[in-house]
Amino acid sequence: MGDTNGRADQESEETWIQSATNPDQQIRLRSLGIYLENGGSVVDCRVIEDAEGLWTIYVRLSDRPGEHRVNMYKSDQPKTYRAVNLAVNTIRDDFGYFGPVVLSTERRAGGPRQTSSEADEAEG
Repeated sequence: MGDTNGRADQESEETWIQSATNPDQQIRLRSLGIYLENGGSVVDCRVIEDAEGLWTIYVRLSDRPGEHRVNMYKSDQPKTYRAVNLAVNTIRDDFGYFGPVVLSTERRAGGPRQTSSEADEAEG
């Protein structure tokens, strides 16, 4: 019986990955925290700015294949940040990752721009 419960626990821990066939795998912030507490680690990070100027974090995990988009704590929507420094602080402080972070953007020339002081005002 103990083996059956252990197997059920393992299966419940596996449910945080959205789908193995989904090229844009996702992990909730809550599940990532549990994963890190249980000894997992982030091995690579990428932060992407969308066309509206919001930043989203993608991580590669030590024992999981592929890249995972970080979603909100209790939602399957992406966790976004208004300023890149907030995303980098999360990666460093919450995920314990101090390696290289790749920054990229989906914005194109001529789109709306937000200065760092405007981003700070929006946060405060």
